[in-house]
Amino acid sequence: MLFWTESPLWFIATIETLFIAVSAYEIGTRVIKSRGWRNAFFIPLFGLAIFANLASYAALQGIGHFSASAVWQAMLWWFTILLSIMGMRVIPFFTARRLEIPKPKAIIWLELFAILPMFVLFNLSFLPEEWGNWDEIPMLLSGAAHFIILLRWKPWRTYQEPLLWSLHLAYLCIPISLILRVGLNDVFAAHNILHLFAIGALGGLILSMITRVTMGHTGHSIYQGPNMAFGFAFLMAAALVRSVGVTLWPEHMSLLVDITGLLWILAFASYVTKFGAMLLKARVDGYPG
Repeated sequence: MLFWTESPLWFIATIETLFIAVSAYEIGTRVIKSRGWRNAFFIPLFGLAIFANLASYAALQGIGHFSASAVWQAMLWWFTILLSIMGMRVIPFFTARRLEIPKPKAIIWLELFAILPMFVLFNLSFLPEEWGNWDEIPMLLSGAAHFIILLRWKPWRTYQEPLLWSLHLAYLCIPISLILRVGLNDVFAAHNILHLFAIGALGGLILSMITRVTMGHTGHSIYQGPNMAFGFAFLMAAALVRSVGVTLWPEHMSLLVDITGLLWILAFASYVTKFGAMLLKARVDGYPG
């Protein structure tokens, strides 16, 4: 709302920074009180978000040698870190429970190869352009590690369960987008392939998780709800059209972007029409909420 007023940027930046800082405090205190040290990574992640947020305002003021688009790119890496860590926890767990198969044991060094290059890429976003060529190595390392991790979860066994294959497909968008950005080696193509992550991974994991959480937190059996297969498919199609489609047929970019928007709307409209009413009613199992 402050952007609609004549408030100075330093004041708006302060309000935003306080919001992120308070969020970090609220989550951090809960982690410490519950001794849930596995979730302690959220605290430094919020620190990175505060830094990037302040950097975005610095870029608007012409302070620093980085642009606002560099900060935007940095936050995409931030979201990649977040989705990677959470995906490594919940996707194999959900898969093993639903398919009644052993959960593959995490390989720590492999997960570090997937995550640590993301922190490098986050920092490279703020360095001068001559450092730009150094981003290919961490992207390739992280992409390969993510792909191997996904294969260990046996995603091909999930084809009959939309709430599972949607998670696996969304996670697959992370390594594929990283590897393609290195392989294509073209600025226009690299920019468009970003949408494979932003729509496919970020949007896909959100849609799949809110569908799952809606069932569980309204007292319904998670795997006996409305079928969201078409909704998940629409979103994956949107990711492919916006990334691969525009890269291959740039002359039709305007039309392909419109198609992407339509597919995105259809995906989330599927969720609203099938699950929205559940959120407006009491839990079916009688528990509070």
